[in-house]
Amino acid sequence: MVETRQPVLGVGYAPARGGTVELRRFPETGVLRGPVHRQPVRPDFHVVGLVTGGTGRHAVDFHAEPLTEGSVFWLRPGQVHRVLDAARLSGVLVLFTASALAPGTPVAAFADDALRPSQWSADARDALTRTALRHLELLLAAPAPARDLADALRLALGPLVAAAPAAPGPATAVFERFAAAVEAEHRRRHHVRDYQQTVHASARTIDRAVRRARGVSAKRFLDERIALEARRRLATSDTTVAALAAELGFTEATNFVKFYRRMTGTTPRAT
Repeated sequence: MVETRQPVLGVGYAPARGGTVELRRFPETGVLRGPVHRQPVRPDFHVVGLVTGGTGRHAVDFHAEPLTEGSVFWLRPGQVHRVLDAARLSGVLVLFTASALAPGTPVAAFADDALRPSQWSADARDALTRTALRHLELLLAAPAPARDLADALRLALGPLVAAAPAAPGPATAVFERFAAAVEAEHRRRHHVRDYQQTVHASARTIDRAVRRARGVSAKRFLDERIALEARRRLATSDTTVAALAAELGFTEATNFVKFYRRMTGTTPRAT
């Protein structure tokens, strides 16, 4: 993919339509040394990596993380990624669209859940990790036919998903409905009361559910998602502050700037 000044910047590769899966081995592949190494990028497809050796660093949604043997990272469409140091890393990289996953499986549910972690550690000596790596190596050696791709991907990624940490708190149905609604509607709905009908719960009930699940108020949870979207767009596009304010549902650019400063400690122009 040729990099352009568009709202979503590619990382040098886009899966073909129909859910084609691309498997790469790094450092042989140039994916981690392309535009993603020079600036933040925002893929519109899933990127899963398993580090098998070496050390490095990258940042996912502006949080820098070390990469070591056993590190697993899962970048979902829309997340911002930047590689800070990959020169000494080795491992396997999988790029795919959501259509490549078998629906109704734990892997598909994990992929769809924006609140699940983007990075965790898997013991390279653990049987689950070895199983995942074996299936990834099989896919690298002989890519599965299109009809078998969903099953092959499930077998490769399932053990890695099983090693991911659980959510930090008890996620009730109310919280899950609210989180899904915020993910879909945060550009238009900026108040918890705006979600009462969709979530089928009062603002007070929503707030209690979010505090139990995430340890913050429902309003803070919503504001953090709006601020994250603003940071993502500012880092990966040439949008103006006024255009971004309108895109995120602010009636006045000045209100957006005040909100952004309160949430991030800086101004949109300084980001």
